Amino acid sequence: IEGIIEILGENAAKILFRIAGLSYLLENKPEYNFDPCITIPEQASIYNSIADLLGFTGAMGVWRRIGYTVLKYAHQYGGVLDAFNDLPPDEKFERSMEVFILGSGKGRIAKTGDGPVDFDCFDCIHCKGYTMDRPMCTHYEGFVQYLADFAYGKNIYRARETECKALGASTCYFKLEKRE
Repeated sequence: IEGIIEILGENAAKILFRIAGLSYLLENKPEYNFDPCITIPEQASIYNSIADLLGFTGAMGVWRRIGYTVLKYAHQYGGVLDAFNDLPPDEKFERSMEVFILGSGKGRIAKTGDGPVDFDCFDCIHCKGYTMDRPMCTHYEGFVQYLADFAYGKNIYRARETECKALGASTCYFKLEKRE
């Protein structure tokens, strides 16, 4: 919630949560912990309301920032990744990804060789019912990007969705690509 307020501003967040029917979340903000504060359909309502307010193209950038900022706040205020600070980068990324999967209840780790693991969101509901000409699950890109920045440092990798159900794929799949 703090991440959405940071990105959109207080007034736009109030409008967004009112449209989504979730004003109570602003009035009584949940703690940063692993206890679910909203359901998956409520989360989908927030993302759909962003698209209603900003249009689809504008929403994609905001969704990515929300994904990144949500994990940033969970880490900064909840300390959810602190136990991994001293691990080697690849292990730090994989362990952090495990925590994200546990906390979100979505996806699984996919190992494709040496280096960073991938994120396979076979159970993605964000793009359910959409047919697009490009991947659309940018909030997951934001989550994965935060974990990459945490594990490897900023500007080392870029998270990209390489497969998306909205494109007809069987899964939504995310990889880290080395920046040049």
